[in-house]
This record gives sequence, structure tokens and C-alpha cells, in this order.
Amino acid sequence: MNIRAVCEGYFTLPLPVTSAVPLFTPEGERRWAGSSWDPVYAISEQVTDGAAPGTVFTTESDGGAATWIVLERRDDGMSYARVAPGRIAGTITVHCLRRAEDETSVTVRYDVTSLGPEGVDFVQELEAGYDAFLEEWRREIIAGLASEHGRGAQKG
Repeated sequence: MNIRAVCEGYFTLPLPVTSAVPLFTPEGERRWAGSSWDPVYAISEQVTDGAAPGTVFTTESDGGAATWIVLERRDDGMSYARVAPGRIAGTITVHCLRRAEDETSVTVRYDVTSLGPEGVDFVQELEAGYDAFLEEWRREIIAGLASEHGRGAQKG
């Protein structure tokens, strides 16, 4: 039997919204998600940051291949559909809200339905570990930004 989970949580970044939102585009995520995040675009010559609504791309991970579609790009966030055949399907929405001049609250909502036994395991693990999952995002983003800042300082 398949299951569905809707998980929502947030974390804070020491950035203004205008700097935070681009981190959640397909290309922006390369800045912090590491080498495992490597989107391949269906029509690569039309891609700038991969965030135009209707953009289709695929990714590979430990869980297998997934197809993504950009549903919406807003000044305050992004929405995606993701399907991993035989495993899961759902949406991911990121919303950024200004908390202070250089601080953004990032709300991430996963609405995921399993499409088979492996997907059931994924959905249950996501639901059980969602807060830790978002904390890992926050740590990876901060580390990625610090690494970029260090490289920029070395160049100057």
C-alpha cells in the first residue's frame, strides 16, 4: 500500500531574500549540494539558471533517476514537481521570507507519495527525519557560502 506525507519546516540563513532564493534554483543548488547534485536539462541550450517555469531536468542519486519540472519561480521562492518512477512522486516548494535586513527564513514543503515499496521506505524516512534533513540543508548552504567566500578572498 502506498503512502503520502506532507512535511514542512524551516531554517534561517544569514542572507537577504534576494540572495537566498537563487540558492534553490537547479544551478544555484550546485553551489552547496556537492557533486551529487548534477541536473541534466532536457533542452540544455535554453537554460540559464534552470529556474524558468516548465524547465525539465533529471538527476541521479542513490535512490535512482528522477525527473523534475519547475512549476513556479517567484521573487520569494521556487516550486518543483519530481517523479522517480516506481519510487515516489510529489512536489517541493521553497518559500523565503525576510526576517531582518540580512536574514531569511526558508520554509521547505515536501508533499510526497510513494509509488512502490522502495518509495514507502523513502516517505517514512523523510517524515521521521525531516527536521534533521532541513538542518543538513542549512549546514551545507552555510558551508558552501563560506567556501565561496574563502575562494573569493584568496583571489583578491
